[in-house]
Amino acid sequence: FTLLISGLGVWLFGSPGFHIGASGVIFGYLGFLLLRGYFERSFVTIFLSVVVGFFYGSLLWGVLPTVPGISWEGHLFGFIGGGVAAYLLSDRAKSKTL
Repeated sequence: FTLLISGLGVWLFGSPGFHIGASGVIFGYLGFLLLRGYFERSFVTIFLSVVVGFFYGSLLWGVLPTVPGISWEGHLFGFIGGGVAAYLLSDRAKSKTL
């Protein structure tokens, strides 16, 4: 999910230039881990989300266009893809489809 949404988002909405690297996937994992606790609502996943947010929350500044030459679009759409994956793999989404 993350790679697909990150790639499509950058392809459709990204600025002209080079968009290389695996940072979209890294931000996808971050989005997945942070939002999984929100969608699952179990103690373990909420605790994991809080720990990940405590240690790696400052990475969220990477989704803003602060440094020229850095593909912030890849970071943003990677994070969105991770959030979508967290929702689709959660028990809440599975119970709605059954």
